[in-house]
Amino acid sequence: MADPASSKKKKYKIDFLCEGNIESFPWKERLESVARKLLHEEGTENNVNVVLCTDEFVREMNKNYRGLDKVTDVLSYEWHEEVFLGEIYIARDQVKRQAPEYGNTFYAELKRVLVHGLLHLSGYDHIKAADRKVMRKRECEFLGLDLYKEGK
Repeated sequence: MADPASSKKKKYKIDFLCEGNIESFPWKERLESVARKLLHEEGTENNVNVVLCTDEFVREMNKNYRGLDKVTDVLSYEWHEEVFLGEIYIARDQVKRQAPEYGNTFYAELKRVLVHGLLHLSGYDHIKAADRKVMRKRECEFLGLDLYKEGK
């Protein structure tokens, strides 16, 4: 007999996609586990697309949607739909370049920006200093990091 609580659990997909000449999304299974854990903890279990992109693709999106003509590591777009939480775009080469700044491997930095993007989809923001502190604290708590890198 099925557990009544598990039958009420909402099924949702986390799709890991690639843009342009990027052929595969590294560590997909491990990162999906991270994403599911965070979404569960935040109470935002819903469908999400995570797209690994070229720097050029993310720069163009940043320019078109945010008015910033520069590459950034991660962009999150909330969809505000009942069955779709949103999309996260990650600039692969930017993440590789900045990993050493955070003392991270490529995997650890990819995980960090994924968590950052998911927190945005879960309602966190960092425009105001107080909100930035809350978001950074949650990011570090989830990743098991010290707040020593708060300025990043």
